[in-house]
Amino acid sequence: MTKPAKTRPFISKVRCIYTGKVIDPLDAALKPSVEHIIPLALGGSNQFTTRDVSSAANSRAGDEIDDAVASTLPFLMLRHRYKLQGNRKVIPCLKMKGEFIDIKESAEISVSAEGDIDFTFQNEKKISGKIISLGSTEDRVRFFLRGRLEQAKQRKQHLYSQFGEITDDEDIEIALLLANRNEGRDFKASVTVDISAFNEARARLMVKIALGLGHRVLGPEWTFGPGGIMLRSHLFPGEKDLNFGLLKGTIDADVPAVLADIVGLANNRHVLAVLPNGKSTSAFISLFGGQAGTAVVDLGYDSRRKFNRAVNKGERLDCAFSIPLEVAGSRPLEVRSIHELANAANLNGILPKSRTEAKRLLR
Repeated sequence: MTKPAKTRPFISKVRCIYTGKVIDPLDAALKPSVEHIIPLALGGSNQFTTRDVSSAANSRAGDEIDDAVASTLPFLMLRHRYKLQGNRKVIPCLKMKGEFIDIKESAEISVSAEGDIDFTFQNEKKISGKIISLGSTEDRVRFFLRGRLEQAKQRKQHLYSQFGEITDDEDIEIALLLANRNEGRDFKASVTVDISAFNEARARLMVKIALGLGHRVLGPEWTFGPGGIMLRSHLFPGEKDLNFGLLKGTIDADVPAVLADIVGLANNRHVLAVLPNGKSTSAFISLFGGQAGTAVVDLGYDSRRKFNRAVNKGERLDCAFSIPLEVAGSRPLEVRSIHELANAANLNGILPKSRTEAKRLLR
């Protein structure tokens, strides 16, 4: 007689992978929500999601982690390159403060995702009594004059330039044509990046992705065991879970060519994998092919039983995922199993020859 499989009471209920709280469809804060394992704004896929995240935790992670990373200059530049809109269907402009050196005017340059460039001058409008001095781009001056003209008409007042009264758009164009033009041609911009804050935000993003990735591959036994709790304790500062030790790993791993070939690393795609390594298991997360860093995170879990069962019994165990970035519309998810990874490595003669070499690859 076969004994029924034991079920751990704690994981018999659907729980939020970010907080450990039981999912409750009747509770607005605890109801299930769709969470992209990689945020859409960073090139995630609608096929790479989980619903095991509460609505409140999803919202908090989006505000504190996803937005904190997606709005930084390095990631904004990548979003522009690959046209990554996200949930809001917009790509924010790149903005940098600087100065037109030749005319000594401070300004801010704004570059849209389509490559359109606009400038906003720091002191573009000066008011002295009833005299308004405008110093900006032609489009901005035109915009100001139209606004002032409309305001003057509503108040039954008159609007004058040094060339006469302005009563309509034609007068505005004449004023612009005759105005003194002191065009700046040499613009120097600078940007300050708080490396410490940026790396902290990026590390939290990698922890969040590792939680979703580990949950998908290893299941709730890992998510709500010591390994998952360890990651979760580093997700939201100030809300520590049980302390199971320090998180081990790096967000800037040097990827050996052998491992890059095994997982299919490329600049124009995200590549993620959960890989066994002796008694330990590692999450491999390469965003933008490593252009935004490659993380290797120790999941604190012995996955030999799970992977060995899949190999010995011929069961499919998906453990590697890839999302191409240079595609129009919804980005597809490409999935590979542990068998496919091993076969590809074997065919190319890049299968690690020993456990020592396998460990070296994941350092």
